Amino acid sequence: MNKIEFINVRKSYGHRDVIKGVSFSIKEKEIVSIIGPSGSGKSTLLNMLGMLEVIDGGKILIDGEELPKINSKKATQLRRNKINYLFQSFALISNETVEKNLLIAMNYVKSSKKEKERRIDEVLKKLGILGLKKMQCNTLSGGEQQRVALARCILKPGDIVLADEPTGSLDPRMSDTVFVMLKDLRNSFGKTILIVTHDMNLAAQTDRQLKLKTQIPYV
Repeated sequence: MNKIEFINVRKSYGHRDVIKGVSFSIKEKEIVSIIGPSGSGKSTLLNMLGMLEVIDGGKILIDGEELPKINSKKATQLRRNKINYLFQSFALISNETVEKNLLIAMNYVKSSKKEKERRIDEVLKKLGILGLKKMQCNTLSGGEQQRVALARCILKPGDIVLADEPTGSLDPRMSDTVFVMLKDLRNSFGKTILIVTHDMNLAAQTDRQLKLKTQIPYV
């Protein structure tokens, strides 16, 4: 079954056509990368799927249902319960602890605080960062913050992960480690993952690559 479908999707900024009639599908539990030069619309595709940007034409479907308007209550529920974001900047609350960041991500999980804390410990241990639980995020290294962001993807509801340049600020060794973690998100937690990247080594390890050409997207 297709988890995600783009059907003749278009997007313009002023008179500039960025996305011109793109169509593709992604199956459940696939890891797919979007590659192409800067300005070709890679992040725009991700933002439209994440309901952060309005599409100008065509349709985007998740689990066979067309995405709602981005300012609707249904869109808020979808973002909350279906979609996880993995940003290059990590998007952590820097002056809060690792534990607090993860508890916030689990706000809408229906379980006790004790059970949430147990799950947090379990995931942090799996990622090798249990010892960072009580530390503020602004004291962590880039690699440690990346692992916290991955923990958030595991703990927050949602079986789709949108990763925008997840290895952009990391050295080659840590980049390989991050992809191992992304694969584990799929293999152990059933996530479907769409990655925007300039890292061709990372892209080569994904199940498929979708390539965008400047101003004339194709897949």
